[in-house]
Amino acid sequence: MLISNPKVSIIMPTWNRAACIIESVESVLSQTYQNWELIIVDDGSQDNTAELISQITDPRIQFYEAGKIGIGIRLKNIGIERSDGDLIAFLDSDDLWAPSKLEKQVAVFYEYPEAGFSLTGGYNFREREKPLEYFYKQREGFKYGNIFISFFTSEASLLVPSLMFGKQCLPVIRQFTETNPSSDVDFLLGLALNFKAVILYEPLLYRRLHDGGYSIMNWEKGYLEGIQVINAYKNKKHLPSKIAKDALFRLYINYGEKCLLYKKRKMAIRIFLKAWANKPFSIVPLKKTGKAVLRYLKNS
Repeated sequence: MLISNPKVSIIMPTWNRAACIIESVESVLSQTYQNWELIIVDDGSQDNTAELISQITDPRIQFYEAGKIGIGIRLKNIGIERSDGDLIAFLDSDDLWAPSKLEKQVAVFYEYPEAGFSLTGGYNFREREKPLEYFYKQREGFKYGNIFISFFTSEASLLVPSLMFGKQCLPVIRQFTETNPSSDVDFLLGLALNFKAVILYEPLLYRRLHDGGYSIMNWEKGYLEGIQVINAYKNKKHLPSKIAKDALFRLYINYGEKCLLYKKRKMAIRIFLKAWANKPFSIVPLKKTGKAVLRYLKNS
């Protein structure tokens, strides 16, 4: 049973984010729920991140220089080891939270005491208060229960900055950080295999898109990891073959579109053909392959 007014430990890994980390910290300071600590784990920044944070005098904020590690989940784990909260959340140092984010997620654990973790909705942005893509079509209400399959059917988003979880989840977190110390996705899926969850569809996380962001700089790595994850969970019998095939199809289509966006046209053709191999009766990948071939011929 969750205690009254639980403390939330917020872990914020950072690297060379002087241009936007203060906005992220301010979104924590602006929370309507005030019983929190913020542990900023610096990954060997070479800008003035440390100087900027030192000017904030709030005693709830800790700044820890970890040296250069370069692996996000390890930085998160360092923050977890230094935390003493009853609930744990993560925030990237270029993202923002709605002021009520913590308050609404804490309330979830009172209403659903069997839930191990909670996720929220949100949107991507480049300019503040100008949403681009929302994570969910639904922007109100909630979903409660086992959501593992939902991650593979596009009904749940694997976005760690929307996550809050209870201390009882820590053994699972540690298990996945030790067996796969490079993947945020794996520990989130591990949580979903072991605990029930609540998704609050309200947009409470605002995810900044910029050219130096991890998801843009590592877009190809992200898709390849997604393919590996789907195949791994299918092989472990956690994921039915039909759902795995559908998930791979969607991933290949999105991967191919991204290859076209970055003008990797030959790669796009190969990826669309892989999508077709997963669903040979679908004309979608054939149409997209044709589009990719035309672009390739036009620019060759």
